[in-house]
Amino acid sequence: MKPKAARSLSPAPLRRNSKSSASVLPMLTPMHAWRMLCRRTGGNISLTTFYRWINAGRIGVVRVGSRYLIPLPLLEEVIEKCLDGERV
Repeated sequence: MKPKAARSLSPAPLRRNSKSSASVLPMLTPMHAWRMLCRRTGGNISLTTFYRWINAGRIGVVRVGSRYLIPLPLLEEVIEKCLDGERV
């Protein structure tokens, strides 16, 4: 029996259609995005504050059904703002 491959921690891109060759942005769940934001900025941003930012539109999200997904490039912009000392 073959051992199972370790699961990658990097975000997997969502695919609209397997036949589509268009590039698709990698998406993160809010929990993964929040963890990445805290780790990269060294800050102690509460999860509640992060969700407030999402609901206020400070962090761009894509809504798929009842789920929120955060495009990685938008999260990178927020991280850069935090590192530069700007308000999010």
